[in-house]
Amino acid sequence: MTNQRLLNIEKGYNFRELGGYQTADGRQVKWNKVLRSGELADLSESDLNFLETYGVKYDVDLRSDAERAKASDKLPNNAELIKNPVFNSGHDKTERQYAEQYMFDASRGKSNMIHSYQSMVTSPEAKTAFQNLFKVLLQNDGDGVVLFHCAQGKDRTGLSAAFFLFALGIDIDTIKQDYLISKEQMVPYIRLKVDQYSKYGMTEALEQNLHDLYTVDESYFDAAMETISKKYGNINNFLHEFIGLTDADIDKLKSIYLTD
Repeated sequence: MTNQRLLNIEKGYNFRELGGYQTADGRQVKWNKVLRSGELADLSESDLNFLETYGVKYDVDLRSDAERAKASDKLPNNAELIKNPVFNSGHDKTERQYAEQYMFDASRGKSNMIHSYQSMVTSPEAKTAFQNLFKVLLQNDGDGVVLFHCAQGKDRTGLSAAFFLFALGIDIDTIKQDYLISKEQMVPYIRLKVDQYSKYGMTEALEQNLHDLYTVDESYFDAAMETISKKYGNINNFLHEFIGLTDADIDKLKSIYLTD
């Protein structure tokens, strides 16, 4: 199988490999070990066969119970579903209520996203979810592949990928570049959302908010990193104190996911 960053998934968004990134000591993240993506609810049979052949063993679903109820994952054969919500509240309004919420204040979408990123590095619920994710990553010491995802594979998934890569010793510029791949990946999804919400009356504010809610932005990523710096001092302290990784855990992650 050819190594590629963007996976050829027909009925899903933002399916990507985390292999190939270089560490400062010349090693690289192994291919065919960890995937990040959007939800798996609409996958075709071809997509499911692709993921089965790829070796997906764990599907770590970072969405809320409400999100899963609306759009349950389709699982490739031999994959275990692990329900692991980063947030388990919200996502319960009707489409019309969301349209009305974002109809008039064009700054509301970006403001909410920044608050969400800050919450993901401070809230007890997010703390538990990231700890659970790393428990799965640490037990994946065979030939299996861990896939973790949220709804669009950009925010909860984006920070999960960042923390995983930080733990392996990947530099922040590379991590941010991986995070920002979602910007281009989400362009078709944003167009769909604008069309979807047009039936409620499209305003400039609503269109701007839909863009801000369904894209990624350096300011979102930076809000999380700045909060980590203020609260924990640096990312290494965060990995130890918030996610609960020991030095031995980090060594084990590197032995599982980095080339020799």
